[in-house]
Amino acid sequence: MTDDTTAAASAAFDLASFEDVPSTDYVLKNPATGAPTAVVFSLAGPEHPTRKRAAMARARRMRAALMKTGKVQLGDPEEDEADETDQLVSFTLGWKGVVIGGKEVPFSAAAARDLYGDPKRRWVRDQVKAALEERDAFIRGSAGN
Repeated sequence: MTDDTTAAASAAFDLASFEDVPSTDYVLKNPATGAPTAVVFSLAGPEHPTRKRAAMARARRMRAALMKTGKVQLGDPEEDEADETDQLVSFTLGWKGVVIGGKEVPFSAAAARDLYGDPKRRWVRDQVKAALEERDAFIRGSAGN
């Protein structure tokens, strides 16, 4: 690109056209086909206050452990999984269309904990976990930029 082309392209992209949003909806996919289902999870984004508090608390714990021992401490795998479950529950703000055994399951923290802890539904946990890591899902902006 020439300097003129680079300048024109830079001027045309306005960062104010995009912003982080606190949450997004994630449509669960059929694990066999990959097709979207009628199940929708409302998830807290990286800038959501709940998620930011959790990230800061985790960083503080890691720093405190490092300061105490001078070494990076690896967590116990069972404790790590329990922490991950706590985060998934905390970062799930709601859901629609969750049906288990023919019965609709209303959203609650307890119901989310049961779902994410169910070894027969690990695929749901894995999809929600992956959706929380999709940074672009928590950015909204003008289509032209």
